[in-house]
Formats: sequence, C-alpha cells, structure tokens
Amino acid sequence: MSHLCPVCNGFDTLQEECPRCQQPLIDGGRLYDYYGDYSPYREIDDSKLDNGYADFIHHQCLHACWCPGCSAEQTVIVQEWNAFEQQKKQDV
Repeated sequence: MSHLCPVCNGFDTLQEECPRCQQPLIDGGRLYDYYGDYSPYREIDDSKLDNGYADFIHHQCLHACWCPGCSAEQTVIVQEWNAFEQQKKQDV
C-alpha cells in the first residue's frame, strides 16, 4: 500500500461543514466499514474496487459523516497521501 489516509492514520483531522446548516460534521469513520458485518476486516484497496466510486484510481478515502445539528448525512472525500513522498519529506 503506497497511499494512506491522513485522517484514518491520525495525521490530520476531518474539518468539513454541513452543507445544510454549516455546523462542523462528525466523522463516523471510513464509509467502507459500513458495507456489512465483515467489511471493517477487508483490505482497504479491495473494498475500493467494487464500491462504485473512483476512489481507488484517485487515491481517496471516503468518510461517512453526520451533522449533530440537522442530522444530515454526508460522504466526505479525503485525499490520501503518498506514503513514500511523505517519508522523503521527513528524511530531508
């Protein structure tokens, strides 16, 4: 795996506003984890191959979010980092 989600790995926090009421959304975690009983145990890239999104190609992580104010649900796309490029930046 050459790409990783900065939110899932604790390097960044998800900071998105609700499109309806502009309150901060609550991150419910990876969308893939809600697909079924065993979905949290599937390989991340494997889950991306059959979900109907282009997230595998574009190196994106989909997060299921909800609004505490109006109860709206929103899928938020987080751009994944290239793990090798991040390591090079830290080594310099």
